[in-house]
Amino acid sequence: MRGPPFRAPMPYIEYDEVEAVCSDCGMTFRSGDALDSHRVKVHAAAGGDDAPAAPRRPPLRCDPCQKLFNSPAAFRDHNRIVHRR
Repeated sequence: MRGPPFRAPMPYIEYDEVEAVCSDCGMTFRSGDALDSHRVKVHAAAGGDDAPAAPRRPPLRCDPCQKLFNSPAAFRDHNRIVHRR
């Protein structure tokens, strides 16, 4: 019986290179898209001049333990794992 076909190793990718830097807080990112996402999520809520205003919904609160969640998926997983419901 033959094994799986030989696959060449993936080429090494250099991840230390910084392509974009946030002018507001100095965080560095590997891509301009990541910087754009950061600016919308972080600085739009703070009222940055050139960042578009992103509507923010209030966090979800777990009634039994009062923990807050920004993500509905994280809230659901928390309830399933911690409170078994």
